[in-house]
Amino acid sequence: MQVKQKVIIKEIMTNSSKSRLKQSLNEKINRAEKESEQLLFQQKKLEKQFEQSSESVKQKIQQELTKRRQFIRSVNNQLKSIEETAMGTEYTLMETETYLDLHEGSIWHPEQKPVIVLEDGMVKEIRQRW
Repeated sequence: MQVKQKVIIKEIMTNSSKSRLKQSLNEKINRAEKESEQLLFQQKKLEKQFEQSSESVKQKIQQELTKRRQFIRSVNNQLKSIEETAMGTEYTLMETETYLDLHEGSIWHPEQKPVIVLEDGMVKEIRQRW
């Protein structure tokens, strides 16, 4: 019988993983900044088009801009955290699900999650703590 089980994916911090993470986060920042610029452009366009543009539209655009600013601050904090992380440190990359084969007599503790440890994209260790 197969059952779904959550698995934690961890990665060991190396130069290549650090640069990959920083690049990914910088791309997210750039995307959010472009979205913010687009929102401002749309707001100005609406203001020119309708001299008395709706207050609710302005408010909605400001909410969206605020969301993006908060997101950028959050990602910048993640970048700072990555910079401060020492080489060789394990960090949680993600949590996913996998299928586990169970047979009569198998030992299974559903509350305990296996951990897969990666180093530069290769599986270095699989921990199953029962």
